Amino acid sequence: MKAAIIVDSTAGLSKEVTDNPNVFQIFLSTIFEDGTVYVDTPNEKLTQEFYDRMDQESVLPKSSQPEPQQAYDVFERILAEGYDTVFGLFLSSKISGTYQTVHSVSQEFTDRLSIHLIDSELTSFVMEGITKNLLTLTQKDLSSEDILSKIDSALKQSAFYFMPATLDNLVKGGRLSSFSGMIGNLLSIKPLITISHESNGEVIVSEKVRSMKKALNRLYTLACEHIEQYPDNAYITVGHTGAPKDAELLRDQLLVTYPKASIRIGFITPVLGTHGGTGAVSINIAPLEK
Repeated sequence: MKAAIIVDSTAGLSKEVTDNPNVFQIFLSTIFEDGTVYVDTPNEKLTQEFYDRMDQESVLPKSSQPEPQQAYDVFERILAEGYDTVFGLFLSSKISGTYQTVHSVSQEFTDRLSIHLIDSELTSFVMEGITKNLLTLTQKDLSSEDILSKIDSALKQSAFYFMPATLDNLVKGGRLSSFSGMIGNLLSIKPLITISHESNGEVIVSEKVRSMKKALNRLYTLACEHIEQYPDNAYITVGHTGAPKDAELLRDQLLVTYPKASIRIGFITPVLGTHGGTGAVSINIAPLEK
């Protein structure tokens, strides 16, 4: 088996992963009202520029799933480079049509490639952890079915916790009334948002916490409860949208509890960060394959 791995850009893949020749990316984008397009990227300079501009806009940028041609071009590259198998990993189909777009395009290649597309029911840096698992598993003497079974198990054990700094963008995006948003901001209410297998990939508000300090502490507690399921092989990433100090605080708290852990800090990509606004933080946890 010579396996290629396709991952969408919301995974915020590190250079270590994108440098692997077996990894191919499909990029989402965000579009401002004046037509300016930002391709989804973990590049810190471009991402900070995006968040700075978003703060100044009264209308939220719209996220855009990949055009079918982009997926078609990726499959053509994979064929040209001699791969015979493809594993694709995509953010929850409940929050984006990316999985469906790639699935439709893939039907044109099923006579030449063995294709296995996965709706992660998650998003963000959790997907990087799962991508690392795919890279490990595809180098072992395993069938595609065995690999998919292990990935399914890892996804069910993964977690994504997200906390917006304010409710402003939820109001702008129509997900919260302006009155509720105003009251929430006045009371310093921080919603803790999760996406998981248990929610079938739906975005849910699991809790509401008063004050940033309490919300950060609650994120830390939730993360520890989850990490305890597999403390020796947890892949942990703290994401943020222009809030490096809060991200570092969370990382440092986790390192006190798990001193042997390697915890990455990274920018949440624009497509995901749009609704959380600047100052949001997340914790992403996935079990790593040994």
